Amino acid sequence: MFAGPSAVDAKSKSGVLKSASEAAIITPPTSPLLVVVSLRRQKVRVYDANGEIASSRISSGRPGFNTPTGVFSILEKNVYHTSNIYSGASMPYQERITWSGIAFHAGDIPGFPASHGCIRLPFAFSKKLYGLTKLGTRVVVTSEEVEPIAFDSPKLFQPLPADEASAMKSDRSKPAQLAVNDQPDDSSTSDALQELPLFIGVSPALIRAVADMPRDPQRRPTTRAEADQIMQEKLDRARVSIKTAEAALATAQERATATAKEFDGSSQRYEMARRAVEPIRENLKAAEARQQDAMKAFAAYMSGATTTLQLASADANISIDRETALEEALLDLTIEADRARAQAAQGEMSFAEVQAGYSAAQTGRDTAADVLRDAQSDLASAQAALSDANKEMRLRSKPVSVLVSLRAKRLYIRQGIDPLLEAPITVAPLPHKVGTHVFTAMRYSSDPNTFDWRLVSAQTPLAGQPFEEGKKKRNRTALAQGRALNVQMATEALSAFTIPDDILATITELARPGSSLIVSDGELPLNENGNGTEFVVLTR
Repeated sequence: MFAGPSAVDAKSKSGVLKSASEAAIITPPTSPLLVVVSLRRQKVRVYDANGEIASSRISSGRPGFNTPTGVFSILEKNVYHTSNIYSGASMPYQERITWSGIAFHAGDIPGFPASHGCIRLPFAFSKKLYGLTKLGTRVVVTSEEVEPIAFDSPKLFQPLPADEASAMKSDRSKPAQLAVNDQPDDSSTSDALQELPLFIGVSPALIRAVADMPRDPQRRPTTRAEADQIMQEKLDRARVSIKTAEAALATAQERATATAKEFDGSSQRYEMARRAVEPIRENLKAAEARQQDAMKAFAAYMSGATTTLQLASADANISIDRETALEEALLDLTIEADRARAQAAQGEMSFAEVQAGYSAAQTGRDTAADVLRDAQSDLASAQAALSDANKEMRLRSKPVSVLVSLRAKRLYIRQGIDPLLEAPITVAPLPHKVGTHVFTAMRYSSDPNTFDWRLVSAQTPLAGQPFEEGKKKRNRTALAQGRALNVQMATEALSAFTIPDDILATITELARPGSSLIVSDGELPLNENGNGTEFVVLTR
């Protein structure tokens, strides 16, 4: 059971909206709905696959504010809505069918057209209709009264077969059989497998083995069961990818934390080693400078120069042999420089080890940071893939709508309000107008591989009415309402075009109950078919 809208209830005699506790309990429909409005009769009727389930009188737009006729769908629902055009007028149980301001809503029903273009409903029925419909419910508004007609044609698209067994039984997918191996293996216990034809060299065991083989994830499904399997596999892969990416991210975060900590320690050791080696380098530099000075003094003396050497001696006044003094000073300073070089070499070696560790730690930290960024990116990609898969799953639950404009020679496909594709098609010359017709797949028929279709003719011209007849004359011409004429014109409309095989395959793959085909000799009005719209086809 489904509880109807609760925020606002029907209007009481005093005109005040009742409380939510009095909301009616409405049984949800078991099939798609068709809401058909007749402006001349001031009547709305609701149909499911079995026929009419509800009806009510209405009040449509008065002269000068005429309610448009054509093909629509429920675009928006609000239990309580106020007009942003007419001074905040109350519009309970509002169900919008155009973004330009046309909607069903509760209001006064004087028995004649009296609104500003909306379709007013009695309060009790507006609540009932609100509980029955959902976003996307098909609405057809006509001048005369029409009703859905059971209709079938080979030009109407059909769903994928339910499964392989039913596909084998279906005439449209039955393969040629050359010879039969009528000796199945004894290990087969599946009724479904026993029903499959046995070809030369093919046994149920081989069928089972082939069924267990990995399949191309990009393959196009051949049955609804396979389509569901492919979708489930895509979801499963996306979920596994997220788990894998999350595990990789956790590992990368741990590694990044560890390498950052290691780098911090290595940085401290590097700084300490750098500070320790600096005095050793300065000492070496000074020792080598003194050695160079001694070497220059000794060389100058030996060449007869008059340069004097200042000796650091405890008794500067003692006179010694000049050559010996210079030689001994050079020897002492050389020993001192060699000692400084050895100390510096040891210090540089130790510093080089610390520096190598520092460089390795820095490289490890940077590599771990790169791995972490990659892991974060991989997780984001996996999450986006899962989001896309979930969106695709939600879209698959929505019926596909196909619009063929015979005048524009174009085909449009949408799923809900999401455009899927638009393409040119081949259209045969039309000797006369054929009108606008809506074909709706109400449910799977007794053969689960076909649809139970209903036709609602939104506009049926008189037989032989010229295709290029002017608008004024068209408005003066009464719309023919005979069932036979509706079927005739709908059949002619279907026969006038051909859907390319690749596009038909896409439609077939997406088709499910509630899917529809709209064929019109008019064009798609761009001002009414922007974002957030399925299809709006105006016939007046």
